This record gives sequence, structure tokens and C-alpha cells, in this order.
Amino acid sequence: MKKLLYVIGSLENSGGSERALTGRVNYLVENYDYDITIVTTNKNSLKSYYPINPKVKLVNIPISFAKNTLAEKLEYIFFNSHKEEKELYEYINEHKFDICSSLGAESFLYKGNNGHSFYKIKENRFTYKKLLRDNVRSIGKKIWRYFRFRNAVMVQKKMDCSVTLTKEDADFWSKYLKKIVVMPNFIDTENIESSELENKIVIAVGRLEVEKDFESLIESYFLVADKYPEWKLHIYGDGSLKSKLQDLINEKKLTDKVILKGSVKNIYEQYLHSSIYVHTAVYEGFGLTILEAMAHKLPVVAFESVGGVKVLVKDNENGFLIKNRDRVLLAEKIGKLISDNELRNAMGSKSQTIAHEYSVENIMEKWHQFYSTI
Repeated sequence: MKKLLYVIGSLENSGGSERALTGRVNYLVENYDYDITIVTTNKNSLKSYYPINPKVKLVNIPISFAKNTLAEKLEYIFFNSHKEEKELYEYINEHKFDICSSLGAESFLYKGNNGHSFYKIKENRFTYKKLLRDNVRSIGKKIWRYFRFRNAVMVQKKMDCSVTLTKEDADFWSKYLKKIVVMPNFIDTENIESSELENKIVIAVGRLEVEKDFESLIESYFLVADKYPEWKLHIYGDGSLKSKLQDLINEKKLTDKVILKGSVKNIYEQYLHSSIYVHTAVYEGFGLTILEAMAHKLPVVAFESVGGVKVLVKDNENGFLIKNRDRVLLAEKIGKLISDNELRNAMGSKSQTIAHEYSVENIMEKWHQFYSTI
């Protein structure tokens, strides 16, 4: 029985990383012979937003990654990162895990003693673009971003393997790293029902943060609502921009057309009662919400962005890819799917076909084979 350890900040959020990890470990302990522990590093974080199998052990070992000043951040990167992980190291050494995966800032820059060593994996749950965003104007932030990226390369070079969600990310990291494995997200398609695509609801799902760019979606939907007033846009998710986005909705007089629904645990039911999925993120690791929507037979309209969007959305086949973040064209394509029921169903059927390529059985067998070779 191989002992696997996953380290993540928290499982209390409703994000894609948390959903993907809990789904993975649940499947592994239910279908294969693994001993699995998840360590969370945020203080007092011992709950999971998503159901987790009782066979999976959940342990909290607080680690202070947050630093305030640039000097503190640089000192942490170059001198003190391994010191912050002292308690984690002791836990790994005591329990003698075979494989340890970092889904966050953990560096694993240490070796076990008493003859124990472990296989170190860095899982890049976000696209590389998150580290290289070029919209930062502050000199201090630019310096910090540069050193953060160099640190990410340095840490991963000392790992045994890096895992990415897409080939595009793997190609980028291959310029710096030797061992890279591509493991996309998966979807359990077996018990997913198909939407009838008849409800006049457009759905979007994601954290209400800058990188998801719901501002562009709301601005675009202003044009849609003017032409198709009977349709509504439902946005599911929470985040720091909730008040700002609500103010924009109010300003555009869209309060009865665009509704911020918050986070819900029954998101599958919301896909089932929607007819079109829209995705406007600036970058995306893979797009688990896109995959979920596709599995429910929803056609997709999405801004073409770095990451998994182009893998899942085939332009003019199961939806539309919008280049150059064109808000007017986004509204136009949403309107095209609203007005053409036959096209909506044809593209929705193609979405389901593509989604089945990422079934839980297919992807989890890849994970099992990968772990078995270590």
C-alpha cells in the first residue's frame, strides 16, 4: 500500500482545485489500495467544502507563507522557506510517505533521515500565466513577481516531477524542467443528466476575482439583455469583487437580468437548469467548470485565453471562442445561441462528446498508472 500525501492551503473553499483534489482522493481510496493523507496549511483549516471519504486523513499543519514587505518576501524565498516547513518535514519523516504532492507554496526542500526518502511532486493547478501577468505597474510588485517566478523554477527543479493540466503549460515549463506529466481534470459523467436547453438562463461559475473578469461578462450581457429581455444571467461564486460587480449590475439597470447567486454545493443542478455556459477568465488552468457544463450538454461561449479553454472549447463545434476579449462579439455569440435552438442543441451534444474524453475512469487510471511507476 503506497502512502500518498497532498499539501494544500485549505479545502474549505469552493474552488476547482479543492473540488478536483477531493474527487481524486475519494476515487483512489474507493477503487485502489492507497493510504492517503491531506495536510492543510492555513491555520485551523480542518474542514472540507466538498465531501471527503472518511478513509482519507485530514491534518492541519499551519505554515506562514504570507510576508508583508518586499524584503521579507525575498528573505523568505532565498533563506527561510524550508524553515517554515519544519513541522511539515517532521510529519513526513515520522509517517514515511512514499509520494508527497505540493498543490501550493510548499517547497519540500529537505530530505528525510533514517534512510527514508520520498518522491516530490509539484502540481501546477494554475496556468503558468498566473506567474507572468504583465498588467502590474508597481516596480516593487514587478521585482517580487520576477523573483517569485525564478523561485518557482528553482523549487520545481528540485522536485522529482511537475504536473500540469495542459500540454500548453507543459511546453512552457519544459524550457526549465526535465520531468513533466500532463494530467487534466476529470468529470464523473456516469450520473450526470443532460440539460433540455430550454430554460432561458445563461450560467457562469467562478470566484468573483479580477482574473475571472466578470466585469466584461456583465458589460457584454447588457447588450444581450437589450435584445433578449426574457433571458437571465446567473453567476455562481463568491469573492472580494462581489460588491463592485453588484454596483455595476445596478448601474446598468440589470438587477432583474443578472443575478449573483453566491456559492452553492449543488452546482450540477444549476447546470441542469441552464442552457448556455459563458466563460470570461483572463487565464485558466484547465477549466473544470467548463468541463462540468459541457457534461450537462451546455454549449460554451468563452474568451480565448491561456490554459485549458482552447482544449475544451472547439470553435464553431461545441461553442464559440472569442478572440481579443471582444465584449461585443461575446454578446453576439451568446445571442446566436439564444436565437437558434437547433444550433444550441447541436453544439450541446458535441460538448457532451468531448466531456466524455475526460471521464473519471480515463483520467484516474492515468493517475494510478503514474503512481504505480514511482
